[in-house]
Amino acid sequence: MVVPGYAEQKVTELFWGRLQDWKGIHVVSPGDSARASLADEVPTEAKPEQVAVAVAKRLKADATLIGRVLVYQERVGGRLGADPPAIVGFEAKVVASDGQVLWVGNYYERQRPMGEDLMGFIHRWAFVTAAELAEYGVDEVLKEFPFGRGEER
Repeated sequence: MVVPGYAEQKVTELFWGRLQDWKGIHVVSPGDSARASLADEVPTEAKPEQVAVAVAKRLKADATLIGRVLVYQERVGGRLGADPPAIVGFEAKVVASDGQVLWVGNYYERQRPMGEDLMGFIHRWAFVTAAELAEYGVDEVLKEFPFGRGEER
């Protein structure tokens, strides 16, 4: 499945928006992080974890949050009926400046029709967009985030 180019930015912005106000951690903006990754002379074939280590060292950070969007499919149809429904899947990792992976969070959901997932459908009251599903997913993943403290929802 092809992931649209904007999906990575969307999920990044969601994580950034949620984490920038967390207590006990300092989060660098995605733009500053991107500039730091470009400034380093990291080979293009480097693994994401290697790039994360280089960025953490350049920014003098203890760790870096990296991730990848595995699937991001928009629903076809409206809020009351979609075929196919929205599907979102992503992975987030916290990588220490020494390369150790400190935490991994994953999310995957294919919204199912009311007949298959009554509680999920009632929770949202409709078929949602991929962006709405991604927002829900980031919130769910961050419930298990072991660093700092987020605001209670």
